[in-house]
Amino acid sequence: MTDIAVTVASGTPFNTDDSNAVLSITVTNTALVPSAASTNAYYYISLTDGTTTETYTFSVAVTGSITAGHEENFVVENTTLQAITDSSGAIYYTAA
Repeated sequence: MTDIAVTVASGTPFNTDDSNAVLSITVTNTALVPSAASTNAYYYISLTDGTTTETYTFSVAVTGSITAGHEENFVVENTTLQAITDSSGAIYYTAA
């Protein structure tokens, strides 16, 4: 397991009634992830607004090791979180 930095960009609203309805999540890994080719990496992300916590898992096909500083972007529907106050995550992968 490799620790990753997680940042949440501003929400893009479905409509003007709920500006936090969509979260755009950018995940940047901090070190080389030595993944085996033709496998999946699973990005596990936890976001909280201080009261409620949501976790997400995304599967990404990899062709080999993931370089340090590589970014993956994900978009999720948000029905429970207010402004994000903390985040964490991990990458699960098949070692090369």
